[in-house]
Amino acid sequence: MAAAIDSAVRDRAGELVATLLDSIRIPSVSLTGEGIGEAVEFLATRMRRWGFEVQVFPTASQPIVYGEIGLRDAPFTWLTYGHYDVYPADAKAEGWNTDPWQPVVDGDRIWGRGAGDNKGQHLALLNAIALHRELHGELPIRIKVILEGDEETGSRPLPEFVETHRDMLRADLCCYSDGPMFPNDQPVLLMGVRGILGLEFAATGAKRNLHSGNFGGVAPNPTLDLIHLLAEMVDRDGRLLVPGAGYAEVTVTPGEAAAVRSLPLDREGVMASMGVPPTVSDPAAFHERLMLRPAFNVSGFSSGYTGPGHKTIIFKEAIAKADIRLVGGQDPQDVLAAVRRFAAGRGYTNIEIRELKSTPASRTSLDSPYVPLVKKAVADGFGREPLVVPSLGGTTPDYVFTRLLGLPSIVVPLAPYDENNHAPNESTKVSLYLAGVRAGMHLIEGMARR
Repeated sequence: MAAAIDSAVRDRAGELVATLLDSIRIPSVSLTGEGIGEAVEFLATRMRRWGFEVQVFPTASQPIVYGEIGLRDAPFTWLTYGHYDVYPADAKAEGWNTDPWQPVVDGDRIWGRGAGDNKGQHLALLNAIALHRELHGELPIRIKVILEGDEETGSRPLPEFVETHRDMLRADLCCYSDGPMFPNDQPVLLMGVRGILGLEFAATGAKRNLHSGNFGGVAPNPTLDLIHLLAEMVDRDGRLLVPGAGYAEVTVTPGEAAAVRSLPLDREGVMASMGVPPTVSDPAAFHERLMLRPAFNVSGFSSGYTGPGHKTIIFKEAIAKADIRLVGGQDPQDVLAAVRRFAAGRGYTNIEIRELKSTPASRTSLDSPYVPLVKKAVADGFGREPLVVPSLGGTTPDYVFTRLLGLPSIVVPLAPYDENNHAPNESTKVSLYLAGVRAGMHLIEGMARR
């Protein structure tokens, strides 16, 4: 069977890659709505051609494309997930080397927005399903596919969709692809994800901009107020200090601690990707911080004058965007309340803290009986043994599968460590995309045997 899968993927490699290139050409940006209708039509048409029963569900935001395929009374049901929406891209402002909406294949790389996040990942699995059916006829398992269009803006419609369609979504295992692999194309099984709380801090002062000579020292300075608040929230070592949301309040279980101690750290690979050394060099501490601890990030700051020359003004307002990566049982609303209490308790009454988006963390046990099944399929697809990792450092809406549906969920990334998702020059690798197709086909075989 392995030889047949290898041969089929090799023979159809050009066609498989072409499907991804066609998808990247659609600028399906959920933030603006651009290209969403075209992306939905692209997926629905392809999936029906591949034999899926497809429904398109309208939501308060972007549509959800849902498909089912395979034996209705199959003894095993696989639920998988992906998102067709992508992050915005501005070629000139961000410094892209290519047009983000015109994919370029350069050796083993495919450059373009969505190549890694998430079009190359969900299309690898969809193509695996289609190719298996083409080679062997009716699929031996039932497969259910959710493709949403709001992941990059917080997946707000997804929980309601899942709650409303619980019976339709019944399955034995949720397994999907998102996030980056480890350096040097090391495959991994991610047994969870960190959550996220997106925040906006808006500080206000006088009713107008003031002359810093006439009013400096006696007028409120919202820029400095906001800088002080942000600095008080996190220490110089990056640890979040807010009571009720802090770094030290999260419990790391012995099993999780053992798991991160067993993971290698390719420090050179990390440095090559970032261009600077990581702030933590001990492997266990590196992985613990990335997977099992909350992290605070300021993603944007706006205030005052930054043009040529100098303006001596006290700016009347300042705004910062931030995100907190959540872990374990941290509830986004509890963390938001803790941050607001922290600011109020320190007298920052002129700073309004607004929620932009929130997604809880999610975790599946490292001892799940499905780990060997998925691990073997990935090893067969990549020709390399995967690592079993407690959590993705980033966020997916994994909690809707683990918490709302009560399913074990395993994430298998198919994008390279340096995919540059959400950044200019996003990419994936042809080799990893095709390995993902092979792994998906092996996964079907493993589920059928189970």
